[in-house]
Parts: sequence; structure tokens; C-alpha cells
Amino acid sequence: MSAPLPAAPPDPAELARQVAAVVAANPAVARLDGGVFGAVATYLPGRRLVGVRIGQGDEPVEVAVVLYADHPFPDIVRGIRRDVAALCGGAAVDITVSDVVQRGDTDPGAVVEIGP
Repeated sequence: MSAPLPAAPPDPAELARQVAAVVAANPAVARLDGGVFGAVATYLPGRRLVGVRIGQGDEPVEVAVVLYADHPFPDIVRGIRRDVAALCGGAAVDITVSDVVQRGDTDPGAVVEIGP
């Protein structure tokens, strides 16, 4: 009798898309952002998913966002961290608030992918 095989690790690209969708759905998030120098991104074949980087091994999941100014930032960050950690199996989550905007300044909930 053999032990069951461990579950395959999630596809990092698909996990990054799921994280981006969950973060962008938060009503306090104006949009995902690349952070300093656009470094927070997942590189996919032929394109980049900006604002989410799934760490390898013990590295944290990185998320960079632009928030609306009408919400309490600590509560927003705590909620995003909780939602992303749950999606990523309890992984550590680093969140960068790149900017703060007023409603109407940007496209709410936009997920930015650069590439064809």
C-alpha cells in the first residue's frame, strides 16, 4: 500500500491571475500597480501581469495596489492580505500601496496585463 501523492503545486501563472482578480475585486482598490520600477509583476509567455508576484519557496506573495482615499488603509491592507493568503495556502503576503487616488481618477478594479 502506498501513500497518496501530494497535490501538485498550483500553476504560478494561474495563481497570479486568481490573486489579481481577488485583489482587483476589492472595492477599495483602484487598480493593481507594478510598485517601484514596475518590479511587482508575473512574467507570462509574451506578457506581464502587473501588480502580483508569486514568490518561490519561502518567498512571500507580493501585491502592489493603488487605493481609493475614502477607505481606512490598515483595514484594506489587512483584508487584502487575509484574502490573498487564503488563496495561496497561507503564504506570507507583502503589500505595497503605490499610490492613493480619488474616485473617478482611474478605472476601478482594472487588472493590467502588458503584452499581446
